Amino acid sequence: MSASSLSDLLASQLPHGLAVRARALLNTQAALDRALPAALAGHVRVMQLENDMLSLACDSGAVASRLRHQTDALMASLGKHGVTVTAVRVIVNPDLLARYVHPVEKTGLPPAALDGLAHLTAEIEEGPLKDALDRLLHHHRKG
Repeated sequence: MSASSLSDLLASQLPHGLAVRARALLNTQAALDRALPAALAGHVRVMQLENDMLSLACDSGAVASRLRHQTDALMASLGKHGVTVTAVRVIVNPDLLARYVHPVEKTGLPPAALDGLAHLTAEIEEGPLKDALDRLLHHHRKG
């Protein structure tokens, strides 16, 4: 769900106070995403912002450790983005990691398609296209 569609949902479905708080957290998350170094972006989530104390959850201990070493720079950067923070609390929450999804077994190319590619490969001149088609055929026929 995108932030804008979530905002629309919040505006129409939730009680006013809760919607205001949720919008504030969404805005804080957006500011955090802009303030974080590229290597940490997407690995840190805003949990709470109360009394200028920002609580963050990281998807791994390595990200949390790196973030703890950069809290002063992060607070300064958030201040430039309009979020006043005097303290940062960092916790590890592995549930933020994407769940492993088993790969889907795909059927190979049908025999007629392989025959057509083999015919094409036989007719074209040597070069990168012929090499690529040869590798494709070899890949699909070895299974």
